Amino acid sequence: LSSYANNDGYYSLNWTSGDAISIYDGVSTAVYTTDDNDTSTAEFVCSEGKISNTATQYIAFYPSTITTTNMVLPTTQNFIDQNIENFPMRAVSGNKDLAFKNLCGIIRFCLKSEESEQVEVSSISLSADKGMSGAFTVGDDNAAVVSGSNGVVLNCAEPEMLYTTSDTDFNIIVPQGVYNPLKVKICDANGKEVNLVSEGAITVKRSEITRITLTLAKSTFETSLETIPITDSDVDFTER
Repeated sequence: LSSYANNDGYYSLNWTSGDAISIYDGVSTAVYTTDDNDTSTAEFVCSEGKISNTATQYIAFYPSTITTTNMVLPTTQNFIDQNIENFPMRAVSGNKDLAFKNLCGIIRFCLKSEESEQVEVSSISLSADKGMSGAFTVGDDNAAVVSGSNGVVLNCAEPEMLYTTSDTDFNIIVPQGVYNPLKVKICDANGKEVNLVSEGAITVKRSEITRITLTLAKSTFETSLETIPITDSDVDFTER
C-alpha cells in the first residue's frame, strides 16, 4: 500500500504492485496478489492455495500475513519515509467484490532537532495502559481490539536524521483507543534513549492520524522521564 494527501487534506490509500491479501471462504484460505499499481481499486489473482467460487461469505485481510486463524498485529514495524507499511485492513463480503476497512489508526511523531544539534533516530517504542500489538478481534465499528498488553516498536533500517527547519514524520500503526498515559522511548543512532510520557490521554481513532510534535536535543537523551503534551488528531484517511 501507499498513501498520499489529497487536496482536501485527507490521506488516500492506494494499492501497490505485489500487494498480497488473504481470503477465507469459510473452509480454506488462499493468498491473492495484484499487479495493479497506484490505484484505489485493484484486481487480485490467486497465487497460493484455493478457495471456493460459490462461498456465501468471504473474509479478506491485508496484509496476507493476517488470516482468520492468525489475527495478530505485529510488535515490530518498519519506518517508511513519508508513508506506512502493511496498514491492516479487513473486508467481509458475500461475493468477490471486497470493500476493505482500515482496522487501526496511526500515531504520527513529527520530530525536529534543536538548532545546530545533530540528532538521529533509530527506533521509537510505544507502550500504554492497554495493548498495541498482538492477537486481536474486530469490533462492530471495524476497529481492531487487542487482547494482550504488548507495545509496539518502529525500527529504522538506517538512523533517520532530524532537521531544525522541517519535521520528519514517523508513522506508527496502533489500534483505536484512549492511551492514558502513552509512554514513548526514542533511541538515537548510538543507542541512547529519551523516555517520555504523555501528561494526559492520547486518543487514536480508526482510520485517523494523531499527531505528536516534539523537538529533540542531544542533551534530551539519557535524562529523566519527561512529559509530552497532548496534541491534535486533525488528519484522517478518506473512508475505507
